[in-house]
Amino acid sequence: MYEQLRARETEVLIIGGGSRKGAERLSARHKLPFPVLVDPDRAVYQRYGLDKVLIALQRSGTFLIDKQGIVRYIHQVTNPQASVEKEELLREVEKLQTPKELSRQEEIELP
Repeated sequence: MYEQLRARETEVLIIGGGSRKGAERLSARHKLPFPVLVDPDRAVYQRYGLDKVLIALQRSGTFLIDKQGIVRYIHQVTNPQASVEKEELLREVEKLQTPKELSRQEEIELP
């Protein structure tokens, strides 16, 4: 899927709440071809509404942000195994690449 996203000029990042060493281990273990960034203070998590649930469960999410920095798609989950469907994500990427001008009403408000 990464190659399909890159072919559509889409960048992929993982932002983790752990340590730099943990991010490096994750990247090496899964041979990730994209950056794994660290957010030890969880400031990015909080900005995107990914707070912990019931103290132990960390919400995660998939976000599409356009080239102007506007969030256009959000898929949040509490179960990390319940990631966004590949077809749904590719469809949303395609929408961002249509020639029509996106209106301000199509912006998604962050929680």
